[in-house]
Amino acid sequence: MLHHMTLSLALLLSPRHAEVVRATDTTRICLAPASVEASVGDASAASSALRDLFTSFLTGPSLKPQALTARLASQVREEAKQAACPYLLLTTFKHEHKRSGGSLLGRMATSAAQQGVWEAGATSSSTAGRIAGEAAYGAASQAAYNYAYNVHNKDEITLTYRLETSDGRVVIEKTAKRKAKSDGDDVLTPMVQEAAEAIVGVTRK
Repeated sequence: MLHHMTLSLALLLSPRHAEVVRATDTTRICLAPASVEASVGDASAASSALRDLFTSFLTGPSLKPQALTARLASQVREEAKQAACPYLLLTTFKHEHKRSGGSLLGRMATSAAQQGVWEAGATSSSTAGRIAGEAAYGAASQAAYNYAYNVHNKDEITLTYRLETSDGRVVIEKTAKRKAKSDGDDVLTPMVQEAAEAIVGVTRK
């Protein structure tokens, strides 16, 4: 009896058991390709920026995002089921251009915002987590930086996100709008960060 208890305790304390526990504690969120409506820039660039930003903000010790490739709503839900994701994130992005022009100053401000995102992603506690975080945040900051070149003063960005469970139940659905305050203003990053925080909040309930 004592031997059995000792063996069970050793199993509970083993590194492999700890890895299994951590794996089961991880919430997986499938990310559908964004639906984009933009009067300026490249729609694929906007979609990539959203994907990379959500990936960066939803990557952590208890979160694991997975980007999907299907474009049709019915197919993306099927792909999410095949990937065994308990949650599916659907996003819609709209960029309304208000005026023409661009400035170096605006792009410099965007570069500063990019650096802030990078630094935020480098604070993970574990080495593996830090490497994954740096890779995710590096890609996100670059994508946000690239897309911000299309943003001009007074442009309006609308982001709608919808989180569904594997059985189609809507957990959260919100729409956020922001206006650019200058050319090159990175309005997308704070919008995605705010959405990601709301998503994490509902998945923990």
